[in-house]
Amino acid sequence: MTKSAEQTLAESLHGTPLSSWEEGKRFLAMSDRTIYIFEPTELMSSPASEDITGKILTFTGVDSYINPDLKEECVIIFSDGSNTFRYRTKKPTSEAMKEIESSKLPLLSDLDLIDSWKEKILGKTVWTKNNLWYDSKGNRLSGLKYAKVTITDVLPSTGDFPINIKIKGEDGEEAYLRMNYTADAHDSRNFASDFFLTDPKGKYQHISDENWRLIQMGKIGPGMTKEECKLSIGNPDEVRSGHNRSQTLDIWQYNDGTYLMFEDGLLTNFRQ
Repeated sequence: MTKSAEQTLAESLHGTPLSSWEEGKRFLAMSDRTIYIFEPTELMSSPASEDITGKILTFTGVDSYINPDLKEECVIIFSDGSNTFRYRTKKPTSEAMKEIESSKLPLLSDLDLIDSWKEKILGKTVWTKNNLWYDSKGNRLSGLKYAKVTITDVLPSTGDFPINIKIKGEDGEEAYLRMNYTADAHDSRNFASDFFLTDPKGKYQHISDENWRLIQMGKIGPGMTKEECKLSIGNPDEVRSGHNRSQTLDIWQYNDGTYLMFEDGLLTNFRQ
């Protein structure tokens, strides 16, 4: 399949292999759980382990560990300035140097890659693909799909996603969208899943302004077409079709309990 412009942009920004890391390369600990990716130390049971979220860990080098079966394993060493952290790669050093990438370490955000994203997309005008917006404290907001926004900052994130994209809408509202680094089409939370680079409304000039507003809010209304409903709430999890003497009937069901009924392709009854 042809890659979208959004996927192509994301593919141009990627992590670096371990062999290219320089001493002092920076990573952000995304969660208190980050402590558990490292070899056990006394720090794990100390109060300091609870403060690791948001700490910057720097790469200081690699070491080798000999397992009981005498197989050699590469260990990556990090420091927060006071403590040393050892990450066992489960790979021989020769493999780890080529296969371990800075963007794929669990619960660590590559700050150099964040800077690269910032250089690439800061100030861009884009359109949102979903309404999963957050405020600066991580609380959910009532965001809009297909809204024109400007990217005003690119930040490392604590939590489940490494990147926090700060946006500003045409009405001046500010919010954040979280995303992964990847360009994978199957990843539901990356740049290609969060944003359009061009106005999507241009493809749907036939949709009325009233219905487009419902779609932006993730809502549906009587008389909407199947296309409009899919744009608003996505593809159904179950479809049943039939007909009576004069009409075709379709019932769409979603796993969250949403129910839609169409008569001759138009929405006549629903529960959302």
